[in-house]
Amino acid sequence: MKKLFVMIALMLPMAVMAQEEKDATGVVPEGEKALRLAAELSKYGYANDDALSLIQAARISKKAGFTLEDKKKVEGDKGQPGSKAGKKGQVSVEPAKLLADAKAKAGDDGVLLALIDDVNSNVRGAVGGPKYGESHVNAGSSDLYEVNFKAGESAMVIVVGDGDTDLDLYVYDNNGNLVARDADYTDDCVVTFTPRWTGKFTVKIVNRGSVYNSYLIGTN
Repeated sequence: MKKLFVMIALMLPMAVMAQEEKDATGVVPEGEKALRLAAELSKYGYANDDALSLIQAARISKKAGFTLEDKKKVEGDKGQPGSKAGKKGQVSVEPAKLLADAKAKAGDDGVLLALIDDVNSNVRGAVGGPKYGESHVNAGSSDLYEVNFKAGESAMVIVVGDGDTDLDLYVYDNNGNLVARDADYTDDCVVTFTPRWTGKFTVKIVNRGSVYNSYLIGTN
């Protein structure tokens, strides 16, 4: 039964990837797809103390070769962090952290420990992988970023929160017009659009909850 469970878990990424959103050309960019999948797996793993999900997140992240970059915010609503007592969620795509946390949750489970060793030794990171940033947005407030996109090329913004609150994502052009949004009731947001001109766009992340939300943001 244990081996069957592990096999199913290792097949999970293919099943989830098949359901990902497509961009304007009908193609899901590999880097953005992998970033979102790894983040969602890590969020599930932390929420459910599931070492296997963290291992899979680390495997995907390491293979994709994610690069953490400093995405500087422009001024947004500062808000308040809210009560830390209400914080439960966590999200990461950093392989070393994911594997260390997975090992702590694995205990003396030989199968899980072997999988951790396998990721450490056999999966090499891609060169020039997708870039992402990590930050947090306070309760009832918003973060703003300025991002350059090129005319006629599909643009994508992905935000994956830690699961504690609802996050909404909005993108505005340099005239203040709303060009894309994802305003559902989750903190898993993705928008795609094709700019009519090359320029600077404002990305706005709004926290609708009563505690801060730690999130990952990726752009193509």
